[in-house]
Amino acid sequence: MGWLTRFLKGEHYYLPGLDIGSYSIKLVQLKKDKDTFKLKTKSEYIYEEQVFAGTEIVDLFLLASYLKEIFKTNKIEEKNVAIHVPLSSCFYSVISIPPSKKIEEAVMNYIQSMMTPQELTQVKIDYKVLPVSIEKKGIDVAIAAVKKEFLKERVSVVEKAGLNPVIVDIEPAAFNNQFYLNYPEKTASPVCLVDFGASFTRIIISFGGYPYVTRNVEYGGYSITEQIQKEFMLSFEDAEKLKKGTSTKDVTYKEVFDKVIVRAIKKITTEILWTIENFKDRFNQDVNEIYFFGGSSKIEGLVDVVKELTGKEVYKGFPFKFDNLDNYEEFGIAAGLSLRYKGDSNVKI
Repeated sequence: MGWLTRFLKGEHYYLPGLDIGSYSIKLVQLKKDKDTFKLKTKSEYIYEEQVFAGTEIVDLFLLASYLKEIFKTNKIEEKNVAIHVPLSSCFYSVISIPPSKKIEEAVMNYIQSMMTPQELTQVKIDYKVLPVSIEKKGIDVAIAAVKKEFLKERVSVVEKAGLNPVIVDIEPAAFNNQFYLNYPEKTASPVCLVDFGASFTRIIISFGGYPYVTRNVEYGGYSITEQIQKEFMLSFEDAEKLKKGTSTKDVTYKEVFDKVIVRAIKKITTEILWTIENFKDRFNQDVNEIYFFGGSSKIEGLVDVVKELTGKEVYKGFPFKFDNLDNYEEFGIAAGLSLRYKGDSNVKI
């Protein structure tokens, strides 16, 4: 039970948080000023050449050189870092069991119902009893499974950059941690966190300071840009500008929004509602608030459309709200990774 406990409870000191994404690398360092966190470093390195094809790293040495560059540019001498396993390469969920049932037996029964025998040999599994419980008479157990090959490759590329990944977190935990640092008052009721990224959209339902249900959707900002390109016969660059709200000579943002972006938002909203219903069916609680993070959450009009489609409260989430900074929605994972510090009562890790 060691590694999941570390994921959920943190380590001995703060580390630079390194989010290695499909579009860019994001780096965050925090410092603590008395009882509050302060942002020390925030940086993003957008890839100059293709590094990823889906979830696969195309060029390990090129990615390692970009990692070196972001540390050099920000004059960071610390070599120990916290990285993460994205939701596309890990499994995470929480089950509720009666106190009379053997925990390990319940965990294995659940995992075996979710994976084939062959898949089980390819992952590392761990579990942890949570200090909170949705059903008062039950015990809630967090279960995680990480692909061994992914771990090996990701650690290898970070080490090629001369860094030491002392913590390899799972995305739901990292993302969850930054949310509750910024919104500590939200522990009493379930919330839906959406990381609307470049290649993927990750949906997490959290309760009591911990992630409970997760869903990974292979659809993000790149897909929207491609649809704009095809629909209006544009270059990638012009399609990107339009997606970000800037009209071009021949096409207005309103045209793109009405014809392409609304359709994309509906697709993501369907996945969000499915995840919320899944949580409701399993734990008999509804979710009334949705928070959007990730670079694609900057799309103008997103919040209003999702609010109209779901009838729920919808907000943009700010990873550095703790330091009175709005925006920077794309830094959610890196901010969560930079919280790896054991013994801090203000952070649910």
